Amino acid sequence: MNWVVSCTLCGSSYVYQSGQGLPDMCPVCYEKGKKEVKKFLEKEQKRKEIVSISTPEFANRKILKTLGIVSHEHIFGVGLVKELDLAKFNGGIAISWTEKVRSGRDLAIKSIEDEAIELGGNAVVGVDIIYKVLGAHNDMVMMLVGAKGTAVVVVD
Repeated sequence: MNWVVSCTLCGSSYVYQSGQGLPDMCPVCYEKGKKEVKKFLEKEQKRKEIVSISTPEFANRKILKTLGIVSHEHIFGVGLVKELDLAKFNGGIAISWTEKVRSGRDLAIKSIEDEAIELGGNAVVGVDIIYKVLGAHNDMVMMLVGAKGTAVVVVD
């Protein structure tokens, strides 16, 4: 039995030749989706292999090509408790603040690694991370965490 159905992604009509489990997308969108999934999985594999270091050179690897500067800035807010007594927080450490700053740093590094991958690189050298308090307003401290480096192609 033939069914005329509409694709939920592009809206086009197409003929489906079965009565069980009608698909929600046309064959063109299905193939496009498969390509996007494949591209995503390839990028995830490259993410696992990329290396970011703070030094300008690798000790045991050779830089074949320099691709350019990569950078990312992440701004986030941290709640400020009035009359904050850090002695009450795990021996003087504000754990929630530490986690937010660490999360911001990790996001900044991941972003420059993604940018390096887009440029065709497999490493980032000379990584520099900055932290800056931008100001406070209504019991909220605004912070900036940034990362920059140079995207390169390296070989063993």
